[in-house]
Formats: sequence, C-alpha cells, structure tokens
Amino acid sequence: MALHNKVTLASTPVLLALMWQLRNEPLAVCTCGSILAGLATWCLVPAAENTFKRVGLSGKDMSKPTHPMLAESMGVVAATIYLIATFLFIPVQFRSWWPAQDPHSPHNPRVFSFDRLGEYLSALLSLQSMVFLGFADDVFDLRWRFKLLLPTIASIPILIVYYVGYGVTHVVVPVFMRPLLGTHIVDLGTLYYVYIGLMAVFCTNAINILAGINGVEVGQSIVIALSIIAKDIANVNSGNAESEYNHLFTLYLLLPFVGVSSALYYWNVYPARVFVGDTYCYFAGMTFAVCGILGHFSKTLLLLFLPQVFNFVYSAPQIFGLVPCPRHRLPKMAVDNPLPRRLVSRLRQEVDPDQRSDSSSEGSPANPVVDGNAVGTLSGVHQAISTAMTSFSKGKGRRTKRSASGRRSRSASAPSAHLSAYMVASRTTFEGARPLGLAIVRLYEFLGIADVERDDQGNMISVNNLTLLNLMLVLRGRLTESQLNNCILLIQILNSLLAFFIRYRLSHLFYF
Repeated sequence: MALHNKVTLASTPVLLALMWQLRNEPLAVCTCGSILAGLATWCLVPAAENTFKRVGLSGKDMSKPTHPMLAESMGVVAATIYLIATFLFIPVQFRSWWPAQDPHSPHNPRVFSFDRLGEYLSALLSLQSMVFLGFADDVFDLRWRFKLLLPTIASIPILIVYYVGYGVTHVVVPVFMRPLLGTHIVDLGTLYYVYIGLMAVFCTNAINILAGINGVEVGQSIVIALSIIAKDIANVNSGNAESEYNHLFTLYLLLPFVGVSSALYYWNVYPARVFVGDTYCYFAGMTFAVCGILGHFSKTLLLLFLPQVFNFVYSAPQIFGLVPCPRHRLPKMAVDNPLPRRLVSRLRQEVDPDQRSDSSSEGSPANPVVDGNAVGTLSGVHQAISTAMTSFSKGKGRRTKRSASGRRSRSASAPSAHLSAYMVASRTTFEGARPLGLAIVRLYEFLGIADVERDDQGNMISVNNLTLLNLMLVLRGRLTESQLNNCILLIQILNSLLAFFIRYRLSHLFYF
C-alpha cells in the first residue's frame, strides 16, 4: 500500500474524533475538515490519473527531455473535493444559530442569519460555476474572448449578494487627492460593481497567465492563500463583530483550499506526475476574488497579486496582439550532456545510422548537446550506462524511483536521469508586429527587461516571449525547471511581505 493511502487511513479516524470533540468550534472543525480534504485529494489524484488518460485528458510535458504523457485537468479533482468539504461545513458553520423552536417565532431571541448564509452559498455557487467553466475550457480549449466573459458570468451571484446585503460603493480618497476633489469620500455607484467584477476576471486569468512549468500555478496560489490566512488570524479578534465575521468567512473558504492545493502540489511539483489544467487556475482565482469581494479586502488582495499584475502588464503587447504571440509561451528546454564525445556519437548513430562520428574533429564542442527526443528512443542499456557515467562525472545522481514501501514514485514522469535539463527563454519574431508593439519592446530593452536579438544592421529580429517566467531566465540565465519554480515562489513570498508592509505600515501616509 502506498504511503499516501497508509497516512490517510491512519489519520482519518483521529481527525473525525477531533471534529466530533470540537463540534461547537466551527474554526477547529474547518481546520480538521481541511486536512481531511487534503488527504482525500492526496489519494484520489493518483487514483484518477489513468482514468483521465483513458478518456483523452492528457498531454505531453514539453519541459522534459522524454516528453512524458501526463494526465491533464486534475485540478477538477481537487476542486470537487473542496466543494464537497465546504458543502458539508454549512451546518457546522451555522450550528450556533440552530434554534430549539421556530426560527420565525417572535419568541425566539436569536433569529437565524439568512444574510450570512446567502453570502456563503453565493460564494460556493460562483466557485462551482467557475470549476464547471474551467473544465469546459480544458475539454474544448475555449478562445480568449470566452475566457474573459466566463468569469464575469460566474461572479454575478456574489455581486448580487454584495448589492443586497452590503451595498457600500464609496471609497476613501487618498490624502494627496482630497484638495483636488474637495472631499475625503467618493461614491462610485455602478462603477464600483464594474471594478469588483473586473477584479474577478483578473484574478481568474492572472493565475492562468503565470503558468507553464511544474508547480507554479498551485505554488503561487498556496503562497497567496497562506498570506491571506495569516492576515485573518492576526485580525480575527479585533473586537469588531462585523470584522470578525469577515475574517472567519475568509478562513472558512481558504483553509480547505490550502488543504486540497497542498495535496495537488505534491503531485504537480517537479517532476510532475499530473497537470492541473485551466480548471484549477480558474478555481483558485475565483476563490481569491470571492474572498476579496465578500471579505472586503480587495485592495489588500491586489497588493498580494502584484507579481501577477506585473506579468499581465509585461505580457500586454503579446496579449493584445501588438507583438506576435505564439500558442505556447512557456520556456523551452535545453539539454546539456556531459558524456564523452565518442559515447555521444555512438548513441546518435543508433538513432540515425547514416550519421557518422567525427570525434577527432578539432572543432567539436567539449560538451555536445543531445536532442531530448532522440535520446528518449534509446535502449534501456545505454540509458543505464549514461546514467552511471553522468553520476560519476558530476558526483551526484537524481533518484527517479523511491522504495515500493509506499513512498511516491516519480519515474513515470521524471526526465531521464542522465540528462541535466535546463530551461531557457523561448522567443518570438517580429513578423507582423505593430509600431506600438515595437516601441514597447524598445522600452523594455532600455529598461533591461527584454532580450532583443538584432541583425548586423541593428534591426530587431526576435525577443523573448513576454512572461515573468521567461524574464527570470533572461535575468538569471538558464535554470532548471525546479529552480525556476522556486524563484517564482520566492518572488511571491517577498511580495506578500511587501504587501503587508504597505498595508499596515504605509497606509497611514495615504489614509487617515
């Protein structure tokens, strides 16, 4: 039996007992339920892997030398378990309002809070709608115009509940703008609903745009969720009943999210065994949008999304067609092989018998490059030889299998151990580029955030694809896929610290 199954079987009775013992504490029950949801995701993702492949929901991992075929859209498994957990939590959350008599009776001292139930149900309805629409995108590969429209439709329930239950549309004017406007509060009216609706669209697509390598979609979502949870825990006992409810509302939605996302990240981080698909990206983005809108911290949420905001602005020339935008802008793979030239030539001859080695040539490189597709077709004997020689030359070897006693086996999806796979920035040409797009690229080059290739006459030939992932490779040089993912997560963590510094230390300079 695999490790994840053993841990789940051993932990489930303990967690259920704790939930019963703490049944009068909704937050404790939610925490235990979130752990159970994470354990269920941990077990069901590998169990559903072959089923998804059998029905055609699979794709090649283009960032690996052997291009393994992985199950796609596994985010729908995590999202489904999340929805089940949050549905089951409904009676627990409102247990303190359970009356011993008719809730509408005038003699009942505590009338049930239908407005709070409406907020929670509208949040779940928007999330459920977004999961369905995200899965439809994975299956039918919807066009970008629909990807902008669908989150707008899914956000209608929370917008209606916000209008009916809260309805506040005024904003506090920053100090430096008050002399110009002559007031410290401005009522935006309908424009405020347009703003929060656009925020829902941005959050769902921002996670989806900053994607393309193992673990980055789920990893950034976990960091953002944990940052919001830390904020809520620090402020939940503020003494204000309305503020306390808002923080608890966010915790009830994000704790299960972190549970299922952490389990999904285990299977999606390098070397990935499954792909999460657009379903997870939309699900994660809508979760944050719901929390930000109904939890009334939309400005803080935007601060936490600064890396995604930068990625969107940086990608704008390609997103809006000013610069050619290929279908896939993910970084490309460069494979360096430190094997002796004679062995490399011998392996290449097995792939292409017509190719003849020229190991005595003075112009041959010291570290020749082996095509990942070609190496993937070699026999297992030569792969074992290459693995041993690489381990000897580098002093290290990556284990691609773990013991069968229950620990995870990544051998089905990991790249061949004898190859050191690095990621380099992918590029696009300027064929069909518009003058405005060319001007923006020149500005990026001047700022040092674009790698432009020019011919002998100084004309621009190509530029790196305009995403944060490719920019990191331009600035840092080539990185492994795992290193690139860690860089993005580090940026997200540092941004959370910056966001909290701005929110709690600098806000008094603008609002008081």
